[in-house]
Amino acid sequence: MATAVASAEPAARRWKLRLPERLPDLRGRWLTVYSLVWAVALTIAVLAPVRGALYNYYWLRHAEWRPHGLVTGQNDQAVIVKGVFGEARRAGVRPGDRIIAVDGWPIGNGSDGEHLYRLLEGEGATATLTLRSPGGSDHTVALTNRESTAAELFRGTGATRQTFNVAVSFSDLAFMFFLVPAAMLLFVRRRHEIVPALLSMALLVIAGFMTGGEVGLSAVGVPFRVIDIVAGLLGWIPLAIALIAFPDGRFVPRWSVWALLAIPLFILDQFWWHTLALANAIAGVSFLGAGIALLLRYRGLPAGAERQQLRWAFFGFLIGISLVVLVLPILVAGDWLMAIDARWNVWTTVFIFPFAVLSFPCMALGLMVSVLRYRLYDADTVIGRSAAYGVLTLGFIGLFAGAEKLAELIGEHYFEHSIGVAAGAVGAAFAAACIVPLHNRAHRWAERRFQKPLIRLREGLPECVADLRESAPVDQLVDAVMSRVEAGVRSIHEAVLLSDGGKFAVAGRRGVSARALTAWKRGWRPAASDGVLDCARADPLFPLRVRLCIESASEPETIGWLLLGPRPDGSFFGKDEREALEHVAGPIARATHIAQLREQRDERAEKRISAIEALIEKIASATAAGRAAARA
Repeated sequence: MATAVASAEPAARRWKLRLPERLPDLRGRWLTVYSLVWAVALTIAVLAPVRGALYNYYWLRHAEWRPHGLVTGQNDQAVIVKGVFGEARRAGVRPGDRIIAVDGWPIGNGSDGEHLYRLLEGEGATATLTLRSPGGSDHTVALTNRESTAAELFRGTGATRQTFNVAVSFSDLAFMFFLVPAAMLLFVRRRHEIVPALLSMALLVIAGFMTGGEVGLSAVGVPFRVIDIVAGLLGWIPLAIALIAFPDGRFVPRWSVWALLAIPLFILDQFWWHTLALANAIAGVSFLGAGIALLLRYRGLPAGAERQQLRWAFFGFLIGISLVVLVLPILVAGDWLMAIDARWNVWTTVFIFPFAVLSFPCMALGLMVSVLRYRLYDADTVIGRSAAYGVLTLGFIGLFAGAEKLAELIGEHYFEHSIGVAAGAVGAAFAAACIVPLHNRAHRWAERRFQKPLIRLREGLPECVADLRESAPVDQLVDAVMSRVEAGVRSIHEAVLLSDGGKFAVAGRRGVSARALTAWKRGWRPAASDGVLDCARADPLFPLRVRLCIESASEPETIGWLLLGPRPDGSFFGKDEREALEHVAGPIARATHIAQLREQRDERAEKRISAIEALIEKIASATAAGRAAARA
């Protein structure tokens, strides 16, 4: 019986659902298959946007709908009228109508775009359009191609036809210009690792199947449905998986692996259900779960490279999502308002949509820098400066608008009429006068919020050494300096050399062996210039040397050097770190020199006391010997 029970237990465990703890890296045949698919995706990501840009350029210049008084969009079945102006409005065309044929030639999936060009192009050419209203009734109108009609759309918009064409071309090619190089860099540097491999594939597919790529593929007869399926399976799914397992393929926290179960539902919807709302809901839940998992993972990490990786990723997402949040409501409103005023097509295309296109490259750039571990420790500086400039921009706009409105109110109250342009001049002058103090406040706030270790170094280290110089020995002061510098600028090792009889002797070291430091000293020659910082970026051991200099009676005197190793990612120190080190070099040198003088003074005093004590002992011994002799 015992044997039967023992043999049944492993069988029960065999059926237990066990999800993986991490994604496997690519090796062998899997890497080969991935590389082949990646090469195909790269070809599409380059050719499709170029084809789409050429298609749109030719369309906008020669055979667009605007010379006929129409602003349109397109799907598989027809061209949809979104805005009407000029002759088309007078002919009775209404927003929401679908153009299903031109001169009797049907428009739909697989239509020949070149034939449509020939039907529409040419100044003065008249085309007979068959329209289907939202109610299902068909009617025909005859519209003439007139450049004056197209010019009517741009009147009063602040944009020209040329700037409109440039904006469209930029939107068509932006994903290719930004995402394809990022994908290629990830593939070349990290294609064996699963997360960079998934990100690289996702970036290529998104570049090849969105904006200009979508236009280019549809122009050669690829159905929109096929474009959506490929973009979802090879674009959004790899991106979601990469984010869930970011940055090293592990599922942390452990529950994040359950987000993978949404992928089969997404695939079923793509092939069978065809429910756009469900697909968007599944994608939204997956990306939301990935975001929550990344935040929890970030909060549980100690200071280090992985935490900095997540900071870069969050920064890219923050910029991208901020652009989407700012731009998307305007695009949605513009698409709705286009039915009222067709000029909204120009405003959204030229001034708004390019920012929406840039949102995804911003996210991709943050992920790329994070995965490649390039200058990870500049994240705090970049985030802080971006926040400062954002606050500065919003503050300037607020000051300008408030001052302009106040000037208008004062003009209406005291002068009984609006002061017009003068109000704008007053607002601009007031905002310009406030920009410098606002700039300083914004940067101080950003530094204290996002660069706390550097602030503690710059403000706390001088106070620390000022206290230690009066009581602590030199080696303890040197150790405190190295500890705080390491925390402030994140160097991986440090050393301090102090002058001793014309040479520089090691006074302290952290994270570096005595043998390596001795070997480095043999080939090192102190910089001849008087600069505080000696930068040698090619030096792998100590790329930054800080001169410790004091003001003597005749000229500055170098009493030592603070040697710093690179940051954990191997990168050199940024401008803010170098400025902070330059700021604390003087207090460190003065405190060290005072501590040295105090130790020398204490040593001399101790020698004198020792000599006096020896003399007293000698006198006491002689006196005792004399008394003993007198008794004898």
